[in-house]
Amino acid sequence: MEETLRSARSFEQFVLLSVVELSVADETPAHSYDVTQAAKAHLDDLSRDTFGGVERQEVISALRSLADDELLAKDQTTSATGKGRPAYGLAVDADAVLDELADAETVSPYVETLRTEA
Repeated sequence: MEETLRSARSFEQFVLLSVVELSVADETPAHSYDVTQAAKAHLDDLSRDTFGGVERQEVISALRSLADDELLAKDQTTSATGKGRPAYGLAVDADAVLDELADAETVSPYVETLRTEA
């Protein structure tokens, strides 16, 4: 897991931390919309405007990549209209993710915020 987290792009790390936040709040499995909202709420936690914003399509791509790397577990939920929608939860320990990303230059302020809120 350590090597996978270190080699992940900064945006993927940021999205993963958003899933950690939702997981700690017992709000997973989460849909891409929920993860996008959590991420947008924490853009100000970053030391600089690293990503130029958070677009849902980019979040979806990052969620898929993180699931492929086995950092997230992909689930299938059914919407009110009966359509299947992918949802994601952590496949690794939340504290391990926080420990591993605590010194990552881009996302470390988000890690600190999550630890303070916990």
